[in-house]
Amino acid sequence: MLNLLYLVLMAAVLCLVVFQTNRSIFVRATGLFLILAVAFVIQLQFRDAPRFDVLLALCLFLVLGFSSDYYAASLRTWYFQVSDQAIWGLMIGSFIGLFMHGVFPSLLPFMVGALLGAVLGEIRARGMRSAPQLGKAMTGTFAGVFGMSTKLLLGLEMIYWLLIFP
Repeated sequence: MLNLLYLVLMAAVLCLVVFQTNRSIFVRATGLFLILAVAFVIQLQFRDAPRFDVLLALCLFLVLGFSSDYYAASLRTWYFQVSDQAIWGLMIGSFIGLFMHGVFPSLLPFMVGALLGAVLGEIRARGMRSAPQLGKAMTGTFAGVFGMSTKLLLGLEMIYWLLIFP
C-alpha cells in the first residue's frame, strides 16, 4: 500500500510538470492536491502518532504554490497579454541556450535564449506589432514561468517534508 502511495507521489510530480500550459488553475495544481492527499493518508493511516505540524506546513506550501501560480497566470493573461506560444518559445529558447553553455560558460546563453524564444513565440502568435508590446510580453512570460517554477519547487518541497519527517 505504501508503494502505491509513492507511485501516486511520482504521478503528482508528473502532473505538476505536464499540465503547466493548461488554462484551468485547478488542473495545473492537481499535483499539489495529490501530494497533500498522500500526506494525509500516510500521516493518518501509517503513523502511530500523526505529525499535524507537518500536515499544517504542507497545507501552507499548497496555498503558497497555488497562489503563486494563480498570481503569475493572472499577470501573464490579463496584464501582460502573453500568448501560449511565447511560453513555449521561452521554454524552447532556454533549452537551446543550455546547449550553448559549452561555448559561453555562464548563464548568459540561457537568458538570451529564453528572451529570444519569448519574443519569437510572441511574434509567431500575434505578429510584429510594436517593440513595447513585445517587451511587455517578454516580461509577462518571465513572470508566468517564475510562478510555474515556484509551484513546482514548492511541490518538491512538500514531497521532501513528507518523506523526511516521519
